[in-house]
Parts: sequence; structure tokens; C-alpha cells
Amino acid sequence: MKEHRHATPGVCSETSAHGETVSIYVDYHHPLLQLKRALPWAALCEVMTRQWAAAGKNTDGRPGLPWDVSLYVPLVVLMCVKHLHAREMEAYLAENVVARVFIGRQDDPRPQIRDHSNIARAYAALGKDGVDEINALILHVAKDLGFADASILSSDTTVQELPIGYPNEPGILRGWAQRCGRALAKLKTRGVLGVDAALAQVQTILRSVKEHHLFAKGKQAKRQVLTRLLTEVGQLIVHTRPMVTRLGQSHDRVTQSATATLGAMHEVAKRLIPQIVQWIITGVVAKGKIVHAGLTQARAMVRNKVGKKVEFGLPYLLSRLGGGYVFGTLLRGGVDESKMPLQALATYREIFGPQATPELFVYDRGGYATATLRALAQEGVKEIGIQPKGKGAWCVAEAVRETVRSERGKTEGIIGTLKTDKYKFNKPKEHLWHTLEMAGPRSILSCNLNKLMRDLVRANR
Repeated sequence: MKEHRHATPGVCSETSAHGETVSIYVDYHHPLLQLKRALPWAALCEVMTRQWAAAGKNTDGRPGLPWDVSLYVPLVVLMCVKHLHAREMEAYLAENVVARVFIGRQDDPRPQIRDHSNIARAYAALGKDGVDEINALILHVAKDLGFADASILSSDTTVQELPIGYPNEPGILRGWAQRCGRALAKLKTRGVLGVDAALAQVQTILRSVKEHHLFAKGKQAKRQVLTRLLTEVGQLIVHTRPMVTRLGQSHDRVTQSATATLGAMHEVAKRLIPQIVQWIITGVVAKGKIVHAGLTQARAMVRNKVGKKVEFGLPYLLSRLGGGYVFGTLLRGGVDESKMPLQALATYREIFGPQATPELFVYDRGGYATATLRALAQEGVKEIGIQPKGKGAWCVAEAVRETVRSERGKTEGIIGTLKTDKYKFNKPKEHLWHTLEMAGPRSILSCNLNKLMRDLVRANR
């Protein structure tokens, strides 16, 4: 995207036919420029170039338009600092002078700043692994500058809540049927045989869901409608399974996409239907219950908070170093709270080295287990500040417990900070799983970059 110029030609000798060049002073000690001087750009370029090459970007001099690494590396970093999406980033670069200096395009009178689609591609191609590697580099910078104290590690679990409604069984089945319906509508444009009958079955399911919500009164009536819903879902699977088998080798892009969606919904139904049947028979929710047809990674976690007993989304293990810097792990599968301290230590060593060990480890009473305490002691943790359950004994002296309580409070505080509107850890706007799993690490990276910038400004004062 070329920057538009709005000026009257002929005012000065440097004026072009479409505008004029303006010199604006930018303070050397501007916070963004202090951050720029502190960042390890060579390491950042290596990480991003490797991730972009793995995503198929032309970073190694192949024929064709080359991938502008020197532009995209500072651009993506600035995008994470400001926590802006691609369109917001495009507008920010067009209007902000300091942003031009940060990305190194202040000397070019006609800078080629990419539009939002190219910015979005650069961010998406980085991937979750790239964001995690960048965050590890920032933690090392903070530690080397004395801002982060790696001898203190405090961890806790939380949930990245997703923008989904309350997951009752008919609602989940409705979402499942709607996805099948959209895929079948694509196949109808290709003249696939049998689509009309399957679409009629989708409408039958949606009418039954509406009946459950509006007209079924009482527990028994709702149970009967839900049972009928499962039968109708099974009939839709019978209608669509031959299509998936018959069209699996199609070379048409639209047909491939629709068939892949139907196949994915068949796999979801294979897990979801037995879980609903178990709930109907026993009244007990199945372990690892699917709460959203489109995001099967989402889980329900009992939190017992005031006004919010259960949270629905992606479980995370967040860890805080002394000084306030954070790293996190997306938990896959079931969450065993008693093993989370060991998981936090493993992630800590992935960042700081296999022999690195914090002197003080802090966790709430959910991580209190004899095997966990013994394993942490064997790994070399000197002070294990895990709050005991019941009348259990503390593993640290009374003098250390005040530090433990303080660190626990600060960890809860940093989790709350991540969930504010500034960092948007909760309810991200991404819809595709590839970018949705990057949303949590990106919020953590944004928090660390802003913390580093504030610490630099404070130190230079």
C-alpha cells in the first residue's frame, strides 16, 4: 500500500506533484524506541524467518516476489506490542510517525507499507510455535537486564473463555447440524445426488431443537425431545456418509471443502452422541465432554468463582516469574491439577535450559500431592511453596510463607490483567483454530513486551 499524500505542490523545492515531505522530530527516549534498542533483532529475525520458510514464504531467494523480512519482523513485533489486528495495524502505520521509525521506514519518501491482508498473512504464517519462541526471547532479555527474577516461579491454571453460548445438548446439536447444512448447500451447487434429502433432515433437526427450547415443558418432555434429536442426527449421518465416501477423491475445491466439513462433523458426532446418551441415562456429564461442535478443543472447567461456577474454553497453565513476566501452556486433554506444578517446571526448563531450576516454586492447594512434592524436591527446588490441603504441613518456613502469599496474589493479578480489554486473553475474535491457538500466546507476548517497555523507561529515568 502506498501512503497517500495530501499537500499543495509548489510550496517548497522538495514538494512533489502530489504532496510534500515533512520533517517531524521523534524523541530518542520515546518508549517504543527504547524497546527497539533493547530487543535482540538478530534472534527475532532468525526465529521468524525459519517459521515463515516452513509456511512456504519466499525467504530464501527463490524466483518470484521475495518475502520482505526486514519489514515484516519489526512490523509483527509492533503489532504484538500494540495488540492490534491487521486492519488496525495498517491504519496505525499510515498515521503514526514513531511506528515508521520503529519499523525502519522513516527515510523512504514513498515507503511500501503492506496492506492489512499481507500483514494478516505474516502474522498467521508465524504460527503458535513462532509466538512461543519470541516470548522466550523476551523473557531472556528481561532476565539479562535484571527485570525478571527467574529464581521465583508462581503458577496457576485458568481458562481462556471463548465467545460461545452456554453449551446445552440441543444447542451443541444445532451447531453441528448448521455446519452440516452449510456444507450440503455447497454440494448442492455442484449438483450432488441426495443433497436435498439431507438438507431436509437438517431442517428437521433444527425444528426439533426449537421445539426443545420453546415448547417442551418439564424434564420428561425435554428428555423425550432430546432422545428424538439423537435419532434424527443419526439419520443425517446415514444420509451424508455415502456422499463423503463417494466424493472423497474429488478434485473440485468447493467439493473438497464441503466433504472435509462433513467428515469432521461425523467424527464429532462419533464422540458427542455417546456422551449425550451417558448424560441421559446417568445424569452425569462425561469426562472430556464436547461443548462446541466447531471447537472440539474447548472444555468446561469447574472454577467455583463468585457468580461463575464453570468456565468454558481452552484450559491454560500460566506461570509468572519474579518481576511480573509471564509464560503459559495450552493444556490439551484432561487437566490433573496435582500434576500442574511439574508441567510448569517442564515449561520453565524449555525456556531457560534443562538444568534451570527456580529456588522458590509457588502454587495453590490444587497442586498439593505427596508425589508432586517429592518430585519437585528431587528436581532441586529448594523452597516448595504449595499451600497444603486440610491440616497438611507446609514445606516452607513461616518466614517464606508471606512471600508465597504475596506471589500467589500477584499471579492472580497478572491473570486478571491478561483478561482485560488491553490484552484480550478472553473471548478472542479469531475463528480458525490455527489463529485461535495463537491468540493466548499473543496476549502473553503483548503483556511481556509492554512490561519490558515500562521497565526500560523506568530504569532510564
